[in-house]
Amino acid sequence: MVKLLRIEAIKFWGSPILRALLIIHFTLFLLIALLAAFAPINIQGVSIEKLFQFPHAWQTFAWIASWFNLLLGILVIVMVANEHQYRTYRKQLIDGLSRTELLLSKLLAISIIAVYTTLLVFAAGLIIGFIKTNSFNFSDFISGLSILPVLFLQSLSYMALGMLVAFILKNTAMSIVGFVLYFFPIEPIIRAFIPAPVDKFFPFKIISNLTPMPDFFGIALGDSIQIKGVDGLEIVHPEASIWGAVVLSTLIYLIGFALVSKLIIDKRNF
Repeated sequence: MVKLLRIEAIKFWGSPILRALLIIHFTLFLLIALLAAFAPINIQGVSIEKLFQFPHAWQTFAWIASWFNLLLGILVIVMVANEHQYRTYRKQLIDGLSRTELLLSKLLAISIIAVYTTLLVFAAGLIIGFIKTNSFNFSDFISGLSILPVLFLQSLSYMALGMLVAFILKNTAMSIVGFVLYFFPIEPIIRAFIPAPVDKFFPFKIISNLTPMPDFFGIALGDSIQIKGVDGLEIVHPEASIWGAVVLSTLIYLIGFALVSKLIIDKRNF
């Protein structure tokens, strides 16, 4: 496993475009997080200051980070498709790696990137949360931290889907276009013809619902614990059955993306 991580690290840091995409991701998240937290923003006369105080800071920054998961998916597409273009997979097979290790190395790489995303949100929530919270309370501090492993799962799922698309199409440009077009407008159009509640369990919809938009007015006006997803999916508490269904469905998709990628790798002539 250490050998596979070392190989992926060499390839990643040796690619200027991958480094650039990671820097863009970090910079965009940081800029949006700082702007949202410290700019005097009011929505219909209501201050959003409480969104950046404990315990709400974790949910808020996880939601902001979810905006950039599509960029992480594109990063993984470039990472996977470039190796098709430069025949790196063939060279690795000749050098003794198995086809299973080819997939495992990519899964390890996207897991590390998902960890980076999670730590980025934790750092933002920790620093800005302490700055913004008037009276520190430990129970408020730890409340809501459960969103971080959920964000990890969400980021991992976006990247696993990007990896699958790249393995299918091989070409970098075609894979990026296909990935983005499926996100919008292909999946939304398909969902428009699917009856509720089945339409909520399409890949991008179910994965995006892991980090729903905070209830701005509820939090600002009364520390409401209810949060509402972008399509009206309501989650009152992380232990609620609907929340479990969303997490379980995402796990099923994640495993499915990995298994289909494994089948493609096993059958493909690199």
